[in-house]
Amino acid sequence: MTHNFLLLNSDKTEILLISPKTSTQKLLHFNLHLEGCTVTTSSTVKDLGVILDTHLSFKNHINQVTKTAFFHLRNIAKLRNILSISDAEKLVHAFMTSRLDYCNAFLSGCPALLINKLQ
Repeated sequence: MTHNFLLLNSDKTEILLISPKTSTQKLLHFNLHLEGCTVTTSSTVKDLGVILDTHLSFKNHINQVTKTAFFHLRNIAKLRNILSISDAEKLVHAFMTSRLDYCNAFLSGCPALLINKLQ
């Protein structure tokens, strides 16, 4: 970072330690000191719109996606009376499909309970 004249912003930098559930408690309060900045560990981090947790379960990510999807569905439902069927379908596809399909390759191997939530 020094070679490229970059500075670390400790307010915006987090560490995510991914480990088995048995090891997580040992690493919960791990702090890293770099160039006078202290970077703390987090239980979840957001990277490119995907919420990652320490066990890569994607439960928090799926909860956030479904929360956002229901928000948009409720807003589309409010407009439904003034929209044609084709316009309503376009809105649903624009808001819902894009959110559900974004980074869905990460969800491979997730438990059926979480995938069913998205469906």
